[in-house]
Amino acid sequence: MGYTIGQFAGMLQVSKKTLRYYRDIGLLEPAGIDPDNGYAFYEDVQRERMKQIQYLRRLRFSLEDIRMLLDAEPRLWSGSVQARLTAVRSEGRLLSVIEQELLALQTRISNGKELFKPMEISTAYKVDVFERKDPLYIIGCAATVPYNNYEEKQRIIEQLISNFYGNDETERIPHQAVPSTCFGLVCECEPDMSSGTYMMGMQVTGLSEIPGGMRSLTLPAGLYARVAFEAVDKETLTNSALEGAYDHLYSKWLPGSEYTMTDILAAELYADEHMEVPVSPGMELWQLVKRK
Repeated sequence: MGYTIGQFAGMLQVSKKTLRYYRDIGLLEPAGIDPDNGYAFYEDVQRERMKQIQYLRRLRFSLEDIRMLLDAEPRLWSGSVQARLTAVRSEGRLLSVIEQELLALQTRISNGKELFKPMEISTAYKVDVFERKDPLYIIGCAATVPYNNYEEKQRIIEQLISNFYGNDETERIPHQAVPSTCFGLVCECEPDMSSGTYMMGMQVTGLSEIPGGMRSLTLPAGLYARVAFEAVDKETLTNSALEGAYDHLYSKWLPGSEYTMTDILAAELYADEHMEVPVSPGMELWQLVKRK
């Protein structure tokens, strides 16, 4: 049985505008076009898919994640479900922090105190070592960077990242992993750090297609030191807190540990479920290591 877009929208309690948007992004295609009137129509197959979309939206998956999940085999869902669960648990903790800050703001209002007192969140660095059993594939944009010149290094990296997101380069990368994850990579460095490569890219499932103007890099299987940290806001996180993570790893943790670097291969992990949160965004820094 076929349904007009109006009937379908009413039956599933969504707007026709939403259905048209879902069609445009490839999330929910109509069953076909009525040859008599030129209008799209829907059938029970689309009804079932729409119910699945609504279910996953209630679990707060993004539309892009939902599209990739519904196009994937159920056995491949585990990583995305675990990432969403982690994000929800993290948000629960963050909402508790916000509640406490709102209570404190309420008290400052009552007492006539300064209102805009930022939440005090100190950056703590937690280091562990984990083993990757399989290599991790990344496609993105890269630039040569003078790592021993801080100001020039920052200028080049900030421009690369700005272009990567601002020019929608992420949309050109095929076979993105689910959930989608971005990496900033420090690699191919001279021993004196006079120059090296910085690459901004996304994790993919394979390297069969590399868009023009991009390159690939493989994080090999092996041991990685991992620094996890949070900051008061995203800007602090990706600037001073990230610099602090490098210093903590290389100057403090590694010298006193049983590990040493195999090479200068560092990966900055930009995961939405940790970064796109209301307070205390977090990220990770990985470094390939081996036992001494």
